[in-house]
Amino acid sequence: MKKLYFLLFAMLIATSSSFAQVVINEIDADTPGTDMAEFIELKGTPNASLDGYVVVLYNGSNDLSYAAFDLDGKTLDSNGFFILGNTGVISGSDIDLGTSNALQNGADAVAIYTGNDTDFPDGTAVTSANLVDALVYGTGDADDAELLAGLGESVQYDESANGANSTESLQLNAAGTAYETKVPTFRAENDAAVCDLSLTSTSATCDAVTAGTDTYTATLDFTGGGTSTYTVMADSGTVDLSLGDPSVDATGTITVTGVLEGTDVTITVQDGGLCDLNSTITTAVCEPSNSLPIYEGFDYTVGTDIATEANWELFSGTDNPIDVIADNLSYTDFAASSGNAVNIVAGFQDDRILFDEVTSGEVYASFLLKVTDVSSITDLTDGGYFALFASTTNSFRSRLWVKPTVDETSTTVDFAYTAGSSGTGFGQTQNLNDVVLVIMSYNVDSGVMNAWINPSSADFGAMSAPTADFTDTDGTANTIDRFILRQDSTGETPDMVFDELRIGTTWAEVTPSTLSNNDFNLDQVSIYPNPTNTGKVTITSSNSDAMNVQVFDILGKQVKNETLTNNTLNVSNLNTGVYILKITQNNATTTKKLVIK
Repeated sequence: MKKLYFLLFAMLIATSSSFAQVVINEIDADTPGTDMAEFIELKGTPNASLDGYVVVLYNGSNDLSYAAFDLDGKTLDSNGFFILGNTGVISGSDIDLGTSNALQNGADAVAIYTGNDTDFPDGTAVTSANLVDALVYGTGDADDAELLAGLGESVQYDESANGANSTESLQLNAAGTAYETKVPTFRAENDAAVCDLSLTSTSATCDAVTAGTDTYTATLDFTGGGTSTYTVMADSGTVDLSLGDPSVDATGTITVTGVLEGTDVTITVQDGGLCDLNSTITTAVCEPSNSLPIYEGFDYTVGTDIATEANWELFSGTDNPIDVIADNLSYTDFAASSGNAVNIVAGFQDDRILFDEVTSGEVYASFLLKVTDVSSITDLTDGGYFALFASTTNSFRSRLWVKPTVDETSTTVDFAYTAGSSGTGFGQTQNLNDVVLVIMSYNVDSGVMNAWINPSSADFGAMSAPTADFTDTDGTANTIDRFILRQDSTGETPDMVFDELRIGTTWAEVTPSTLSNNDFNLDQVSIYPNPTNTGKVTITSSNSDAMNVQVFDILGKQVKNETLTNNTLNVSNLNTGVYILKITQNNATTTKKLVIK
């Protein structure tokens, strides 16, 4: 009997030693870029054979297998690890999962079974039979109940638990009881040293603020530097480590200069080992901002494309710019005109003027218009829209339309004001070549839009608007921060002269009446001290009403735009030089020179 017991005991020892004790030690299913550094790391007794095991991958979308890898002939390395990974990370006898995107990001699962790959053809249902170890994982996904139940697991682990799923992996803890989300410890103990470097706060600062495409400087703070040799890269701009080099400095700031406005920049820091970090900085918005109310008399050189002027910028198109012309429209009892005008024609280039976002109440625009030619108009249903309010995202919120009253031989035109992309409800017939006063409004709280054509001069400057000629409602009311002039196709946009644009938040701000000689004597505007080195100047006129002051440098770039109520203009942030002040009070304007020492 002793011999029999001994034989049975020996058989048990032989059977148990034929399989290495192996677990899923680490998995990295989501890696930087196009997932070319994915891997599954198994762990067990060093140098033990993996004969008789198979690794199976399950897709949570249908809870069926999508790959199986037979481990016959494979062994754990001298440290007890075995890798299944992308082509770029494997070596030796590792199993090649392919160049990229081999592992599903979740909710999915990886499992080890005793068996062969032929036992698990693609599309095999999840099972716990002959199961050795399993891990159900995801990247912020809802729990996959079928995978969890089928594999006898109770927890689905999240690779994105720390918000860094592309740079962290799931690792079995030292007790072997749960998985942790940490920086990968590829082919190393999970409690080995981790990346000491941390990327922290970011910023994006404009190098200039103009109507064109500017550049900005991006910064990225770090801590834990000086612990390895790091390579710092950026996918745009130029890296500057003068304020902090993570290879030598414990803390500091990585700077990237010359990044084009409108382009996000990703900064990558790598040491070829544990650290493979990146941070994306959202582009700065380097757009000039105009405070309301705005008066635009188009006081620019004849022939100038207004998209090149300080307050304007190109919105879309490349043909037929909106040019300044030698014209000046006026309207009876309306405030006196200044400057020139612009010519709107068919041609696809659209320009916009930006202003401080209106987030409540109403925004108004008024302008003078003269339609001069409709002979090319073929869209006789609704013509085209040429003036509109828009939101920060360039979403069109309201449109002013014009079309010939009957056909291209008409000597009159009709208008409409709508929220939609077609013109309806046309009316307010006006003669060609007559100057027309147009006011349009948009309520950002309700989406209610109103427009007036040639309102009575008795209502100019009133505290409230009269009954509108056109009313419509934008079903998705939005904030407004831009006014756009649009030139549509030849068959939709007539030739027009456009002048005296005013934008404000009240009816009174955009409907100034004719000024008396006592309201604002331009010759009586005083600026002192001038020259100045005190950081401020005092501006006075013959009355005490608020005045708007725009400051331009010698290149014509607007550097300040303020409305004064105490006659004091702060110029402490301006460099030494000569500046031009454009001073507007009660819709009359004058320019003065200012010298800063």
